[in-house]
Amino acid sequence: MKVGYARVSTTDQNLDRQIEEFKKVGVEKIFQEKLSGKSMTERKELQNALHFLREKDTLVIESLERIGRNYDEIISTVQQLDQKNIGLVVLNMPILSQDIGDPNLQKLIRNMIIQVLSWAAQNDREESKRKQRQGIEIAKRKGHYKGRPVKYSANAKDPRDRMTYQVIVNKLKKEEPIKKIAEETGVTRDTVYRIKREIYIC
Repeated sequence: MKVGYARVSTTDQNLDRQIEEFKKVGVEKIFQEKLSGKSMTERKELQNALHFLREKDTLVIESLERIGRNYDEIISTVQQLDQKNIGLVVLNMPILSQDIGDPNLQKLIRNMIIQVLSWAAQNDREESKRKQRQGIEIAKRKGHYKGRPVKYSANAKDPRDRMTYQVIVNKLKKEEPIKKIAEETGVTRDTVYRIKREIYIC
């Protein structure tokens, strides 16, 4: 059975293109989610897909980055698949799925390619972050950097975010527990703590 895992990093992005590509290669069941590049354990639908897969099934993904945000996570996921005798198809790397006649040799070559590509992808991300940090430092020195806009604030662009902010402020003033506020408003506890610091409620 072919099982697909589709992911995009924001709710604004669309999964339709990935799903359409899966259907072209005969994927029968698709797990999908929209979230940023969190760790593998936080990707609920990826974990569901890995638990669903059975021996001799095949996991289909668009690219290696879908199953891990760094070298270690990608290699760990591939090893999990190998241990359960599950195949892997990466749509943007057809070379990984080519049949060379010897299953053991094919797996060896595939894993070598994946290790090299995963290492290269991680290096690219780290270099990109380094350049971004460097650019921010230069902008700060020139007085041009204002930082990332805060999602929940009194001046948030989205009126729903402004409303959520006000609800959090009111609950903090009532001295409600941080955990309870986070759960009821759908934000992280870090966000509640940040707002608490900003309004000087201790």
